[in-house]
Amino acid sequence: MDDIINQTEGEESGISRRKFVMLGAVGAGIAASYGLFGCSSGASASGSTGASANSTAASSTSSAASASASASASASASAKQEISFKDQNDYDVTVSVPCDRMVVLQHHSLDMLCQLGAQDKIVGIVDSWQKNLGDYMKDVFPGIEKLPTPGGLQEWNVEQIAALNPDVVIAASQAPEDAMQQIRDLGIPVVVVSLRGEGKQAEAQNPRLADADAAYTEGCEWAVKTLGKLSGKNDTAEEIWNFCLDSRDIVDKAVGDISDDARVKVAVLANGIAYGNDKYVGCQLLRSGAVNAAALAGVQGNTDYNAEMVATWNPEAIITQDRYPDDYKTITTDPQYAELAAVKDGKVIEAPYWTKPWGNPDTDSIALGELWLAHTFYPEKVTAQQVEEKAKNFYEWFYGIPFTGSVK
Repeated sequence: MDDIINQTEGEESGISRRKFVMLGAVGAGIAASYGLFGCSSGASASGSTGASANSTAASSTSSAASASASASASASASAKQEISFKDQNDYDVTVSVPCDRMVVLQHHSLDMLCQLGAQDKIVGIVDSWQKNLGDYMKDVFPGIEKLPTPGGLQEWNVEQIAALNPDVVIAASQAPEDAMQQIRDLGIPVVVVSLRGEGKQAEAQNPRLADADAAYTEGCEWAVKTLGKLSGKNDTAEEIWNFCLDSRDIVDKAVGDISDDARVKVAVLANGIAYGNDKYVGCQLLRSGAVNAAALAGVQGNTDYNAEMVATWNPEAIITQDRYPDDYKTITTDPQYAELAAVKDGKVIEAPYWTKPWGNPDTDSIALGELWLAHTFYPEKVTAQQVEEKAKNFYEWFYGIPFTGSVK
């Protein structure tokens, strides 16, 4: 990271994440995004001496306040530092940090910024945030549903983005090239976050990676630490990544030595697609003592699935995601799936939102998801208590709210 991003490290500032959430300080960020904060001056002179004195006093107070505000703004500006780096699509980026106004059009990044405690810096968000993340975001980011949504993963409204006057725009790897260039031409930096190392891919959703596990590990670390630098939350970013590595150490010691032929064969099915080779969830499975049935069958990236196709893979277990409940319902009730071994054995498992077995990693995919999967497949090696303790700590320390999920 230090070889990629050059910056003099600074101290984090502002209220704590927990205080921020409790106080609902997001209201100021929302209001600012619509330009609701400002100042006005001017007063009518009165003919009376008392009114004149009051006016003079008010003017003096106003001048003092203006001077104080100017000094504060000047100090804030001088505290900013310019950093230059390549983003995850190999674009050169120069931006002054910490950023005070961020438009975040990539859901993993939105989630990580909330873990970092940077909610008050977000003035616009990706339109699919609720579908791609879940309702828990309303708890970790009070007022999120009131924020402007000037674009999605693949379509942007340049005028709406520019109107929010952002210091930086965070983009997904499949973001529209022409729109990104228009934003850059306005002097607004754009940072692409793909959650992968190995640079820009010819196909954003179906990458071909030389070493998928290394690419996603490097990519997730880069993402959280870069977002930490952009938001001025460097120390918290380090804490989050160290938490991820600590969880991985638990998993590695518990199931890392399981032989290939003893691993559980698992299919991950969500939103009508199966995750195949070179998707993060395959690495998540391998780290948790399993193997990706779709990848073994030669599926590259994502693919649509049906009962006949899944039957040829013959998975011992099937993982679905609770953000897409139709998959679980169909697989467990449709007669076409009834003869699958995973269905007969009751091994169709709906992954809770906080485990995130996705195509690209989130920090809690590594910190909690790999641990939960290891427990799911080998409960005698990783206990429910271990998973729950980690989940409670992650939610309290980083999201700033209690963990309300359950570990079975």
